[in-house]
Amino acid sequence: MKIRLGLVLTLAFGLGLTGCASGGGGGGGGAAGPTGSALTQGERPRQTENTRAAQRHMDAADDADDEGEKRVHLEQALTSAMAAIAEDGRNPLGHRQAALANLGLEDYAAAGAHFDRAAELRPIYEFEDAGIRERAWINLYEEGIPLVNGGEYEAAIAIFDDANAIYSARPEAMLTLAQIHAQLRNHEAALENIDVALGIIESERIAEMDSTTAASWREQAETLPTLRAQIFADAGRFEEAADAYRGLLAANPDDLLSARNLAGILVQMGNEEEAFAEYEKLMMRSDLGASDFYTIGVGFYTGSDYTRAIQAFSGAVAINVNDRDGIEMWARSLQLDEAYADLPPVGDRWLELDPYSQSALLVMAQAVNQNGDEDRARDLIAAVEALEVEVSDLQLTRFGDGGARVSGSVANKKLDQGARVTLTFTFYTESGDAMGTVTQDVTLGGEGMKEVFRVEYASAEAVGGYGYTLAVG
Repeated sequence: MKIRLGLVLTLAFGLGLTGCASGGGGGGGGAAGPTGSALTQGERPRQTENTRAAQRHMDAADDADDEGEKRVHLEQALTSAMAAIAEDGRNPLGHRQAALANLGLEDYAAAGAHFDRAAELRPIYEFEDAGIRERAWINLYEEGIPLVNGGEYEAAIAIFDDANAIYSARPEAMLTLAQIHAQLRNHEAALENIDVALGIIESERIAEMDSTTAASWREQAETLPTLRAQIFADAGRFEEAADAYRGLLAANPDDLLSARNLAGILVQMGNEEEAFAEYEKLMMRSDLGASDFYTIGVGFYTGSDYTRAIQAFSGAVAINVNDRDGIEMWARSLQLDEAYADLPPVGDRWLELDPYSQSALLVMAQAVNQNGDEDRARDLIAAVEALEVEVSDLQLTRFGDGGARVSGSVANKKLDQGARVTLTFTFYTESGDAMGTVTQDVTLGGEGMKEVFRVEYASAEAVGGYGYTLAVG
């Protein structure tokens, strides 16, 4: 998923998951054993009639072959454990039995709370129960992975929340939750999971893990400052986002994406002087791609610096020669900069790729009229008046693994309601070679009404640009 912030800032959050989570060893990832004093501290577990009944039902649940019978015994064990807690809330045994019964009943939040209370009353339980809790965590984590991979994010959140409720000493589920919540724009939940995950990774806990797991945690932690900055930006918390990106750039001055995003945020904040200074530094780099030039151009355009927007958009089109979106923005920048003498060649390229654009025709008409070519100006105005339909709102979204999507609209100007038009989109490589076509039929509404469309082009290759032709009927 991509999160688009106006025209300036585009951020993408990825969800990187391993196949499964591995335990760090018995006792919760290889934790050291308790000291002699730890064995004796805390409340003494006390057997009562209720704790004995709870144990009998848990033993019966272990022996039951039928799932229904097993559940009945677990529910009865929980009832007895809760009765033991009611008669003596400081008996750690009652809380431990309630935890185990709730775990069997898959009420992970209740199980985690009772495990925590039992360990608070008798710290040795924390060590003794860590393996049980971590195993439950692993099972839940592995259950959540297919849901994430299938895009079932809400269902995955519930599973990973359960995993963290039963065992909160590993960061993997929190890291995944941070990314999912970022995707869903649950900003506070995403930031909270980042903070908790970092608290684990930066604690002594990491020294207890095997080397492979520790290395994985450190590697994942490296992505969190960028994710935090992205979340701040998407939440509109621009001051915090700008500070976060400045920190990233201080650590890595060559970080192109952070530099782009910082400049975009500064434009959003109205801090054009600092934003333009960042864009100027970017324009001096030799490693810019077409998307970099385009993003810089949008920044200058948004800040009304059309001269430098022209330079940036022309740089984008020099790389992606049939980038219709880049060509349009180049032409519009020339128009607003009143660079009419330079506009016609760019406008012609726009019209070649986007022949039913009323905006392109009008921009060109103004330019050629300013240049003294009254005959062509009249022809272009006549072409506007002759349009039966208008194609507008075009936007290309490139997919990271190849292919692209084009969205837009068709407005009925003169045709009967219910008339059909056929759009044929051609997609091009960066150098301008045709890659393939996609056809889209659109049934028109009444005169003046717009019909929205979306087409996708599947390819393993990156898409450089696109254009279309239109047929009526």
